[in-house]
Amino acid sequence: MSDSTIYTIGTALNRARDNGVPVEILIEGHWLRGRVVAVDGYGVVLDAEDHQHSVLRIESVAAVTVRSSAPARTPIPAVAHPMPSPRFSYV
Repeated sequence: MSDSTIYTIGTALNRARDNGVPVEILIEGHWLRGRVVAVDGYGVVLDAEDHQHSVLRIESVAAVTVRSSAPARTPIPAVAHPMPSPRFSYV
């Protein structure tokens, strides 16, 4: 069993968009602030408070700061009865 979780920049941006949470995105040494209004595998649209928006390449994003608590890990409950192996016979 693994305790690792894959949490990518794309995942952070999608969660921020879905929850309307403001973000800061680091692009080539500059932090841009706003709300994510669209994101796909190629780019992100960041809506700033000053009636402007930016379209950014995902591959250029070095870091994302999300203005909310980190996502909580949801543990998978232990199985009460393990499944029988394919070689097990009920006969």
